[in-house]
Amino acid sequence: MMIVMRFPALTKECMIDDAVERTVKVHGKRGASMIGVINIFTKNGVADTDVEWISSGPPGSLQYDVTFKEKDKCLTFLNCTKHQSVTHNNVLYRFLKCGKQIVHCRVHWLPAFVGDHVIAEIFDKFGTVLSIEHDTLKVGDFVTHSGVRVITLEVDNNKEDSVPHMIEFECGARALITMRGRQPLCLYCQEVGHVRMNCPNNINAIFKQKESVVERPKTTQTDTETTEKKTIKAETKENEQPEPRQKDEEGYEVVGGKKKKARKQEKKKEAEKKKADEGESDTMEEDTEVRGDKRGRETGTNEDLSPLPKNRFAVLVDDDLKERPLVIDLDLDSQDLVMTPINIEPLNTIKCYLPCVTT
Repeated sequence: MMIVMRFPALTKECMIDDAVERTVKVHGKRGASMIGVINIFTKNGVADTDVEWISSGPPGSLQYDVTFKEKDKCLTFLNCTKHQSVTHNNVLYRFLKCGKQIVHCRVHWLPAFVGDHVIAEIFDKFGTVLSIEHDTLKVGDFVTHSGVRVITLEVDNNKEDSVPHMIEFECGARALITMRGRQPLCLYCQEVGHVRMNCPNNINAIFKQKESVVERPKTTQTDTETTEKKTIKAETKENEQPEPRQKDEEGYEVVGGKKKKARKQEKKKEAEKKKADEGESDTMEEDTEVRGDKRGRETGTNEDLSPLPKNRFAVLVDDDLKERPLVIDLDLDSQDLVMTPINIEPLNTIKCYLPCVTT
């Protein structure tokens, strides 16, 4: 937490009179800097040996103090500057003897057709009016003057606080006066020190502040994914090269529609997928199908044995239709069933032969 201590005002007893007489006050407009002040002094023949110190005011005040080692050097410099103002890098600097200061006031809400002499009569009560200018308004390529008047006023150190915040006329018109470095006026409660947006008496402003504190933007995965997709698309667009233009036999360029190109690309992708699927099926068949020379009992034929079912047909001969008795030879040690035909005289009976399975 910041700690602030209050002290009485700085009076003449706190000042060094000799140093005050050798000091030049510099007031710059927007864009002024310490480097600009030093460049102006060097161009007017002031060396670093002639200056005792250079100090700057509070942030945003655009005020600088230059103290010379000799009083004569201070007076010669003020005489060299034309009308006590110099323009450097399109920025205006004004030089005054210490004890006075330049104040830039802005007058708002005043109709544009009101003459500048009326404003000059009002501000002559507080100091010397150096200039009255119209502020510019710029919207894109449209540039014009706004209704705001910028007044450059030279006042004593004691009369700076006497410049009012508001001017009222008997006809009912009002004008707001703002000044750089001064606390603003609240247009809601008419108190100095804050603006309407942060006014403690404004209920709407309080709720807006709470909402801004509570509601914070949250980064979700969808946001990150969309940003990643956008970056990938941008990179692909940069890497893509335009296709060469084709020409027919007569020399005319062949222009293809985007839809046709997209359809062709889809057809190519589908054909590639089909080829890949066919290759996978072939490899699966080779891996699953088992041949006779690798599995099963040895047989006298070269016929392949496969676990897959196959429909086979054979042509029957008359000899195959003849009835032949079989003798079943059982071997308990093996699981094989051996059948041998025997020539027996045919009988007038029907015989059924059933296989016998041993366990």
